[in-house]
Amino acid sequence: MYKFIIMLIKVTSRKDQEQYWVHRDQPYRFVTTEEFVEAFQSFHVGRSLADELATQFDKSKSHPAALATKMYGLGKWELLKACLSREYLLMKRNSFVHIFQLCQVGLNFVTFDVNVSCIMDIIYVIISITNASYNTF
Repeated sequence: MYKFIIMLIKVTSRKDQEQYWVHRDQPYRFVTTEEFVEAFQSFHVGRSLADELATQFDKSKSHPAALATKMYGLGKWELLKACLSREYLLMKRNSFVHIFQLCQVGLNFVTFDVNVSCIMDIIYVIISITNASYNTF
């Protein structure tokens, strides 16, 4: 499909179209996209494709498992299990990163605790000094 799209882009572009000109006995002229569409729709393949797309699809003739009956084709529980298994797989792949980050969080808690205890000691000293100075008067 990708190669077909690239070919269509080349055939319809103004600078690349001349190299695909088949009628060597006739002088080259640029063919617009609209002319391509019109020629395809008048060609028997384009007409049969248009007829096929115009008829509605009969869902009763298809296999029940061929079409999705729900929004995602799965229930919410199956989607949750699939997402969780995917996340677990990604966590297993990057386990080193997750363990490193967990250690960083642990060190941050220790550092926070030390800082808070130091600040509390300073506040306690300040409060005791101010209380002592009030008691002297």
